[in-house]
Amino acid sequence: MKRITIRDVAREANVSVTLVSFVMNAKRDADGNLNCPVNADTAKRVLEVATRLGYKRNFAAASLRSGRSNTIAVIPNDISNKFFAGISRYIEDKAKALGYNVLFSSSEEDPNRLSAVLDAVMAHNVDGIIVAPCAGGDEIIARLVDYKIPVVLLDRDIDSLDSVGKVLLDDWEAGYLATSELLEQGYKKVEMISYSLGISSFSERESGYIGAMTDRSLKTKAKIHHTTYAKAAEEIESIILNGIERGVEAFFMPSYSLSAQVLAVLKKNNLRTPEDVAIVCFDESDVYSLYSNTITHIVQPLKILGEKSVEVLVEMIEGKAPEKIILSPELIRGGSSEARKK
Repeated sequence: MKRITIRDVAREANVSVTLVSFVMNAKRDADGNLNCPVNADTAKRVLEVATRLGYKRNFAAASLRSGRSNTIAVIPNDISNKFFAGISRYIEDKAKALGYNVLFSSSEEDPNRLSAVLDAVMAHNVDGIIVAPCAGGDEIIARLVDYKIPVVLLDRDIDSLDSVGKVLLDDWEAGYLATSELLEQGYKKVEMISYSLGISSFSERESGYIGAMTDRSLKTKAKIHHTTYAKAAEEIESIILNGIERGVEAFFMPSYSLSAQVLAVLKKNNLRTPEDVAIVCFDESDVYSLYSNTITHIVQPLKILGEKSVEVLVEMIEGKAPEKIILSPELIRGGSSEARKK
């Protein structure tokens, strides 16, 4: 089968090769409109002809001519993680609307793998990178900045880097908001279960928890239980059951994976919320609606986080200064944090 070329499209659309090139290489604005010096109706006709003929743009050739690949890389810690799986669709849709392809790969919370992944995506001549830093990855990401590669940090911050874009949740506020919900419902013995990952999002949520306890003169009662991905399943049950024995009234979990494991422990041990222990969870999930009681949880604005990370990166690729955007969390109140009936 003959490969359709740009000349075939130009001949069929009755326009010049140069005009077709303008249309096919044009970026798109935030609303998805082509940004090129071609009449909108003509551009639409060219695109329709290209689609009908089955024209495929030669990205390698375009990259050699322009120095751009119109491709960005997105590197979360784990693409199967509910948060990153949810946000990836918004990233991909926004990138496509702005004329960019997306490469995805995971660091798996391993700086060595992060380094290898970055080497691989750079070999594809990506124009910029959206990355969720892992512990120990600061210097690796700093090298990208030294190489003048546009970088946007998503979800996790690196304080020492100020030449990168940043799109983050106000994690301190998330921790404060979740803890305050429990305290305002009358619970005083409130503890937290967190991961010992050494990343900004968890440390900030923990600081927010401490802040809320301190503001109610309960700092001496504050306690954060740390676990790891590998040990969480076996440790969380002990934390919950031991806590209830010690008189702990409520727990806050700063991630969906921790929240899901706590709910599994409660179900296994026939414990009710809030009668036996009150809880506030993190992120949205259908699992919350299947539990015996509705679950109070913190919501992250996934769509805005994803779209803004792409917008900030594309602006940096086009030569604009990096931007830092911090988005507010929202608390969805359910029965799991209600005051206990006396």
